[in-house]
Amino acid sequence: MSNVSGADINTESGGQEPAAQKKRSIRSHEQLIGMIILSAAFIVGSLSVASGIRARNQTQKNQISITGSAEETVTSNMFQWTANFSSTQPTTSAALAQLNGWTVQIRKALIAAGAFDSEISFGTVNVQPNELANGAISNFTMSQTVTVQSTRLSAMQPVLGVSTLLLANNVPFIAQQPQYTYNGLKKLRPALTAEAAANARKRAQAALGKHVALGAPISITVGQISVDAPGSVNYGSGDFNTSTIPKVVSVVVDATYATG
Repeated sequence: MSNVSGADINTESGGQEPAAQKKRSIRSHEQLIGMIILSAAFIVGSLSVASGIRARNQTQKNQISITGSAEETVTSNMFQWTANFSSTQPTTSAALAQLNGWTVQIRKALIAAGAFDSEISFGTVNVQPNELANGAISNFTMSQTVTVQSTRLSAMQPVLGVSTLLLANNVPFIAQQPQYTYNGLKKLRPALTAEAAANARKRAQAALGKHVALGAPISITVGQISVDAPGSVNYGSGDFNTSTIPKVVSVVVDATYATG
């Protein structure tokens, strides 16, 4: 009986050992396959990154960025001159009366100097109560502006002398600097922009040489239009000069072109 039992036990243990070895073998194969897949993915990813870097370097290499500019000399076609005057009196009625008297004097002086009545405009009267330290109102200041605006620039030069004349007659005429402007900028800008872009392309081709082809523009950025006095070099600064009658209008573009 004991021999039979021992035989049965040996038979059972002999059947389990091959099955465990088979499981370990399958698990080892699965780990190996996983490592192969992971390695393949890493290689593919590395190749993709390298390809992307090469493509980026290729794009940067096959392009050129350059600046182009264009300018045009113009003559101002609008004159504007503004001044203010004020009266301080104990009452508003007294201040207004003095202000109205000065208004008549100013208009007459401007017309006598060559301005048309239609070119003269007076602003709204402003009232400012002046208080003492205790809060009581001591007097009132009334102020007003006058503006002369004209397209007759040559006829406006004698008008500027009115300031000295009025001050000599005790009229507190405080004038600002005259402004000379050009109102054709909106129409001029597209033409100058196209000229600046053409200049950029010409400069880019010159930089590359005749043996390298210049391709289509990748990007063109237009800077601010600048209005400067003659002789200025502030291209693209966005300046807006109003002190001179002759002016230089300029535009700058930053362009990037493909090369081949």
